[in-house]
Amino acid sequence: MTTALVNATVIPCTGAEPIAGGTVVIDGDRIAYVGPAAGAPPAARTVDCAGRTVLPGLVDAHVHFMYHEVSDNWSIEVTKPLEEAMLDATLNAALLLRRGVTSCREVGTRGMISIVLRDAIAAGRIPGPRTKAAKQIISVWGGLGDFHPTHVFKREQYLPALTEIITGPWEARNAVRQHVKDGADWIKCEASGTGFNPLCPADRDTMSFEELKAIVDEATEKNRPVACHAESKGSIIKAARAGVTTIEHAVYLDDESLEAVLAAGCAICPTLGLYSAFAWEGADTGMPPAVVANHQATNARHVASIRKAHEAGVTIIAGSDAGLTAFPQPGVHREVCVYVERVGMTPHEALLTATRNAAQVIGLGDEVGTLEAGKLADILVLRESPLDRIRALADPENVVAVLQGGVVVAGAL
Repeated sequence: MTTALVNATVIPCTGAEPIAGGTVVIDGDRIAYVGPAAGAPPAARTVDCAGRTVLPGLVDAHVHFMYHEVSDNWSIEVTKPLEEAMLDATLNAALLLRRGVTSCREVGTRGMISIVLRDAIAAGRIPGPRTKAAKQIISVWGGLGDFHPTHVFKREQYLPALTEIITGPWEARNAVRQHVKDGADWIKCEASGTGFNPLCPADRDTMSFEELKAIVDEATEKNRPVACHAESKGSIIKAARAGVTTIEHAVYLDDESLEAVLAAGCAICPTLGLYSAFAWEGADTGMPPAVVANHQATNARHVASIRKAHEAGVTIIAGSDAGLTAFPQPGVHREVCVYVERVGMTPHEALLTATRNAAQVIGLGDEVGTLEAGKLADILVLRESPLDRIRALADPENVVAVLQGGVVVAGAL
């Protein structure tokens, strides 16, 4: 059956201007028409969306499904059994969908959680966003994923860890091979520390260029893109020169590292909303004092880095990294708001980071991310336009309906 959403303000997120009094026609799971009412084909059902805003379902490019009320490294890995992490992940996937996140990229998990969830969602067994999935974060000793004091775990790993620690290019290649064998769509690695790990600060380079290049080369041979956690200046340069597809965070971006990013054509996924929440809300939500202090020290630098990248024309994609006590799931809505409030994007530019841009970069751009004829009918209907007030995007009471593949999965038409 065909359904026409009429009299709406339509934000197609193609880069074109919004359509006042526009019409979106849905035929089955696809969009059949987007444009002025005068050119719309007839439809079996008409839904009056007067006063409403219609835009594509959101795309979160940096998801950890299993993150739920995480406050430190121990609560990611040690305090919860793998079974509880899987339960958290399943509930979070459904929550993201209800809030309008119809597609995502999962960039780090324990065990096979992201792969199993991706396949269950695709099969219609459980609700959740269309997912491009990575497995563990490939890390090094003394790096991002070496979370715990050496007197507790000295060069030892346990199977359900969030990271897989390698030494040298051949171990790096073997990790990629295993991830591809297990069905990963993306390879996730790290090249710097982070303010979240007091044992490895954000300005510290970790993985060698040789290891990083081996990861990218092996992934490229297997037709898999690479996402790299890179906060320090040196890690950003190494990641860009190694050929990664996306750089996550980019806290210490400067002119030299920006030049490397532009030359390589990388996209940046800032997760600026999360890092800002660590800095300014973390103390009130139980984050460790060292984590709060680390992010307070770097937050202004992070904002300036993303502003510099945006002004230089780097593709910015919105990712939340949400699920921590200071920044609960879902988070991509707040991420988009921070781009307007602190980076200086227009509301329209910010919306593109969580729709068209993110879909294109994570590998779903042919199917979702914009409202265009032929694409899947992943649609968000809002009471108030985020172009008028960007925080309207983050208000759950503003959601009228969420459609995924033409099916209403939250709210009502």
